[in-house]
Amino acid sequence: MAVRSHKSSPLKVALAGAGMISWFHLTAWRNLRERARVVAICDPDSAKASARAKEFSIPKVYRDAEAMFSSEGIDALDVASPRQTHAAWVDAAAARGIDVLCQKPMTPTLAESEALARRVEGKARLMVHENWRFRPWYRELKRWIVAGEVGDVLLGRMAMITSGLLADASGRRPSLERQPFMQHEEELMIAEVLIHHLDVMRFLCGELTVIDARAARTVSDVRGETLAMIFLETASGAPIEVTGTMAAPGYPARSPDRLEIVGSKASAVFDDSGLQLLGASPRVQQYDRDRGYQASFDGVIAHFVDCLQSGAAFETGPSDNLATLRLVEDAYRAAGLPHQ
Repeated sequence: MAVRSHKSSPLKVALAGAGMISWFHLTAWRNLRERARVVAICDPDSAKASARAKEFSIPKVYRDAEAMFSSEGIDALDVASPRQTHAAWVDAAAARGIDVLCQKPMTPTLAESEALARRVEGKARLMVHENWRFRPWYRELKRWIVAGEVGDVLLGRMAMITSGLLADASGRRPSLERQPFMQHEEELMIAEVLIHHLDVMRFLCGELTVIDARAARTVSDVRGETLAMIFLETASGAPIEVTGTMAAPGYPARSPDRLEIVGSKASAVFDDSGLQLLGASPRVQQYDRDRGYQASFDGVIAHFVDCLQSGAAFETGPSDNLATLRLVEDAYRAAGLPHQ
């Protein structure tokens, strides 16, 4: 398929899904101002869809995908619905030649994602919404690495440790209040959370191979694994570690990642809200974490629109995302947990 470019503005966009994460998507679309306009939102829960439509001045609300596609002339679809519905949305859009931005992962399994990528090829353009790597501090660290300031990567560690799945003093469990589906997700810590961190480490350090992994279910009424540690290595053999849990007593319910990269010329650390370069030319850059969170959505969606309008390749197209999904599947295999 010759890559189509959308020269006209504003780009007409529809959003699939009106859950918690849709607010950040819609804020990012609104931040594009005259370049794009969300003209419709679709969700089986019409009350949620109507509330989002009112909040963001979206003219049309639908419960049914076919009704929306039949009634709206759209240029692009943004899929922010549950992962089990992604393939149906992408297939429906691609069959109509509509380009798609799809929340990670493309589908629940690597095999399904590979099949989806094959089906879409030649019909429409597909980009995966993997926003973690678009956080401002990781974009800046990537610039340092590309500029040669860190040198060769010798060691990398990344961790996300919170207490979000544990009851706080009032008996509330913040992670489940924010994203209730987590309680019943069969594959949680690796497939839902650390998938982001694996992608960031691929983005920063190059392609990775899973060497070993450990995972455990430590919260009795949460179905999936709540703790995981994944051991990887770069193409040059440098060790990489990705660790996470949302059931750590005494930790904040939501806390920032901690990232350390040791290079041959300098080291880099991100912790709390500061990115540091350690070595002969030290520097520190501070970030507002809440603004950075929204900025990651802004960055993904702006990149999607830029590429649609220019015809350039997506940074997180299907082939790139499949490499991350392979790491997820390999981590489950190494940890001895059954994968869907």
